[in-house]
Amino acid sequence: MDLTYLIFFGIAFGCALAFTPLVRALGIRFGILDLPGKRKVHQNETPRLGGTAIFVATLLPFLVFLLFDDFLYREIENSWEPFLGLTLGCLIVFGIGIWDDIRRLSPWPKLLVEIGAALVTYYFGLRIGLLSNPFGLQWDVSWLSGPLTVIWLVGITNAINLADGIDGLAAGIATFAAAILFTMTVPTAYTLVPYMAAALAGAALGFLRYNFSPATIFLGDSGSLFLGFYLGGLSLWASEKSAIAFALLIPIIALGLPIIDMIYAIIRRWNRGVPIGQADRDHIHHKLLEKGYSHRKAVLTLYGVNFLLAGIAGLLLFTRNSFAAYVVVVVGLVFILGSRFLGYFRFSRIFRDMIGKWKDSQKAKYLAFRTRLLCRTFEKERTLAGRWRLAGDLFAEVGIQQATIALAAHPNRSLVWSTSAPVQETDKTVKLNLPLTGEKGPLGKLEIIWSSSQGVFPPGISRVLNVMANEFCRGLQDNFLE
Repeated sequence: MDLTYLIFFGIAFGCALAFTPLVRALGIRFGILDLPGKRKVHQNETPRLGGTAIFVATLLPFLVFLLFDDFLYREIENSWEPFLGLTLGCLIVFGIGIWDDIRRLSPWPKLLVEIGAALVTYYFGLRIGLLSNPFGLQWDVSWLSGPLTVIWLVGITNAINLADGIDGLAAGIATFAAAILFTMTVPTAYTLVPYMAAALAGAALGFLRYNFSPATIFLGDSGSLFLGFYLGGLSLWASEKSAIAFALLIPIIALGLPIIDMIYAIIRRWNRGVPIGQADRDHIHHKLLEKGYSHRKAVLTLYGVNFLLAGIAGLLLFTRNSFAAYVVVVVGLVFILGSRFLGYFRFSRIFRDMIGKWKDSQKAKYLAFRTRLLCRTFEKERTLAGRWRLAGDLFAEVGIQQATIALAAHPNRSLVWSTSAPVQETDKTVKLNLPLTGEKGPLGKLEIIWSSSQGVFPPGISRVLNVMANEFCRGLQDNFLE
C-alpha cells in the first residue's frame, strides 16, 4: 500500500488527538454546552463543538501536502470539479452546524441549507447517473439524477446526525464507512477518494479518544452534519471510480445501521402523526438502553453490527452479481429479525395502520367531493323533502345510523332518516346535535347517531355536517318552515 495513505491517516489522527482538547476547553470557556434533558442520555453538561476538531483534522493532511509536495496538485487538477463540489457542500453544512451548536436552530432551516449544499455538489458533477443492483438490473435515471442525488446526500447527512445520540456511535460509524470507501477505491488510479477516506478515518478515530463513553466532548451538529455529508458525497465519488456494477450498494450496506434507523424514525413519526423533525427516544441506541444495556455495552454492540456490515460490504467487493444478490437478501432478513428483537414494530400492525390511514385519506377526499356536489344539488332542489332525500343518500354512504330534523316551528313534525338495520346503542355510539340555520337565523336542530368501533366520527364527516348546518335550510321554497 502507498505510504502516502498512511501519512494522510496519521496526520489526521494526530491532529484530532491534539486539537480536540483545545476545542473542548473553548466550548467550556464560552458555554457552548449540551445540557441534560428528557431525550438526552447523558447526565452532565458536555461541550458540543467536537465537529470543529474533526473538520480541521480532515483538512490538515491536504494543507500539509499542498505545501510540501506537488503530487496533490496533479490529483486535484484531474478531479477539481467533484473535489470542489464536495468541499463547498461540506463547508456549507459545517457552517450551519456551527450556527446550530451555538444558537440552536429548528430542523427546517437546517434542512433547507442541506438541500442547498446538495445542489451545489450536484452542480459540480457529483451525482447519481445510473442505478444498478446485484440482480442484473440497471436504470438510467436521466432527469431523476438531481432529486435522487439530493435525497441521497441529505438522507445520509441526517442518518449520521440521528446516530449521534450516544457516546461514540456516529464517529465510530464514520470510521467504519471511511475504511470501506478506502478499500473500494485504493486500487484505482488518479483519484483523490482514498486519500479523502483515509483522512476522514484518521480524524474520526482520533476524535473517538475523547468521544467514547463516557464522552468528554460531543460532535454537535457541526460534526454529525459534516461527517454525514462528507460520507454521502465521497460514496457517490467512490461508486463512480469503482469497477463494480452495483458500487453504490456497498456504501449503503456499510452505512446500513444509520440508514435503517433514519427510515424507522420517519415511518414511526409518520404513523404517530407527529412532525418528521420531532425528536424522540425510540432510536436503536435508545432501545438497547431500555433493554438494560449500559452506554458502553450499547455502543460496543452497535460497533459489532457496523463491523459485520462493513465486512459484508467488503465481501461484495470480491463477489459476482449472483452471490451479492443472496447477500443482500440475507442482510434484509437480519434487519427484520433485529427489528423484532428491539420491539420496533409489530409488522402486521404497522402495515395495517398504514393501509387504514390511506383508506381514511381516500374516504375524506371522496366526502369532500360529495359535499361539494351536495351543495350544487341543493341550489337546484328547493323543496324540503327533496333535500332530505339527497342528504339521506350521503348519510348512507358515510355510515350514519340515524338522522332526525326537529324544526322549532313544528315540534311535532320531525323528519327521520335511518338505515334499514335497527339502531343499536352501544358504548361506541356517538350522538351529535347540530343547529340548522336559515337566512333569518336558527330554525331547528339535526340529531346524528353514529356508531363505530372507534367511537368517533370518520375523517371528512365534518364537511358533511357543515353543509347540513349552513346550506340545508337556505333558499327553501315550501312552507314547512313557516
